[in-house]
Amino acid sequence: MKNKTLIFTLFISMIAVLSSCNTPSADEFFQRTVLNTNILHDFAQESFTRTLTATMVTHQGLPAGQDQQNQAQQIVEAKIAYIEQTISRIEDMTPPDDDAGAIKGKALALYHYVLPVYKKEYMDIATRCDNKEDPEAIEQLAFALEEKYGEGFENLYLDVLDLGKAYAEKHNLNVKFGN
Repeated sequence: MKNKTLIFTLFISMIAVLSSCNTPSADEFFQRTVLNTNILHDFAQESFTRTLTATMVTHQGLPAGQDQQNQAQQIVEAKIAYIEQTISRIEDMTPPDDDAGAIKGKALALYHYVLPVYKKEYMDIATRCDNKEDPEAIEQLAFALEEKYGEGFENLYLDVLDLGKAYAEKHNLNVKFGN
């Protein structure tokens, strides 16, 4: 009987240790859910379109073979990969408290909102940039994207930041938010 009790106690202890390993500190949680949203700062913004269209410029004087192909697509693919990795990491986290649960939900909603846009619309724009298609047509597509998704993105983004500010203050995290 003593053996069974000991084994049971060890089993419960192992479960507690394993589950606590996935619960980040308040600071780690904040960094992963709120600070990582900085990667999205140029979503549905003219600045991201400029980044993509800048790849259309041919640079004179580069040695043969140095002119990279699909530069704009690589930029979008890098964003997609980072967003997918961040979603996975957030989903795998156990929120350290109730406030964190709300932030987790809002952060996931934000990332899930932008991911399909990067995969479809932004990848289409990037492909057009890499194919050096008409810059005016590309600008029109980008403007339509900004009009369609800009307000929804901003609302979700501000929700995450507002919750993040309150969370940082409550947990005495040394964070400064820009205007």
